[in-house]
Amino acid sequence: MRWRRGQADPDPAASMALLNEVLDPPLGPGYDSAARSRTEQGLPAPSGTRTWLMFGTTLVLGVLLTTAAVTLRTPDPAEAAGRAQLVERIEQVERVGDERSVQVDALRTEVGELERAAVVADSGGSGEAIAAAAVMAGGTAVTGPGVQITLHDAEQPADDTPGEDAEPERINSRDLQLVVNGLWRAGAEAVSVDGHRLTSTSAIRFAGQAIIVDFRGLTPPYDIVAIGAPEELTTELTSGATGAYLQEIDRQLGLRSEVTAARELTVGPGVRLSTRLGTILSGEARPAPTPGVLPDRHPRGEEPR
Repeated sequence: MRWRRGQADPDPAASMALLNEVLDPPLGPGYDSAARSRTEQGLPAPSGTRTWLMFGTTLVLGVLLTTAAVTLRTPDPAEAAGRAQLVERIEQVERVGDERSVQVDALRTEVGELERAAVVADSGGSGEAIAAAAVMAGGTAVTGPGVQITLHDAEQPADDTPGEDAEPERINSRDLQLVVNGLWRAGAEAVSVDGHRLTSTSAIRFAGQAIIVDFRGLTPPYDIVAIGAPEELTTELTSGATGAYLQEIDRQLGLRSEVTAARELTVGPGVRLSTRLGTILSGEARPAPTPGVLPDRHPRGEEPR
């Protein structure tokens, strides 16, 4: 189509009106069409009161839900107070236990010094032999050169698969027993595990997930201190039979170990030094059973204690 001369040029935006209406349709015609449809169907026309009512209802529901969520997240004051009292009692008992442990150690040291003084005074020239016997029995602390070995549990794997048992490998009592026996074999004079002196009456046991020494639980990592020639002890822990075992559990299970030689280490005295002996009562010396009371039952093959 050609335009005649003298006519005004058409507005370029007029040709874009249809395209703009398709791309960006106004909302007004839609609302007008919906209102006309409601009127034709005989329905009441929308009013502002209904809109405000819906808005108010929504607002009230939101406030109620928020209040309920805050109430559920807030801890119960009574429960929090009970928990705080329990924690305080536990901490108080732990403090008392620590204080008594310090007192027991001080009294044990004092008793040991008095015993040594009395023995030396009565033994004449055999004081050195008695002191050596006390060291071998674990009755006195030992200070000298030696090595310290630390055993670590395996680390938690980073790529845990949900639903699978990802429990890391742990040091057990057998591992500690092998290391301690290797130290004795290499000439150690005194050995302690996590501060517990090992004597002829000590035992390293495995109870569930815990390792106990002389009925005292240990926590990882496990520190083993041995007094003796550092070169020989280090050789046993690195290139000897014990070292080969440590390298194998490190390679297969991820149980790491660290060996450090030192010029001066201290191993404290043992706690359980006395032995308890039991005797079997003869048939004539057994106490008569109390009428109406059943006698104690013992496992098969064991005698009453």
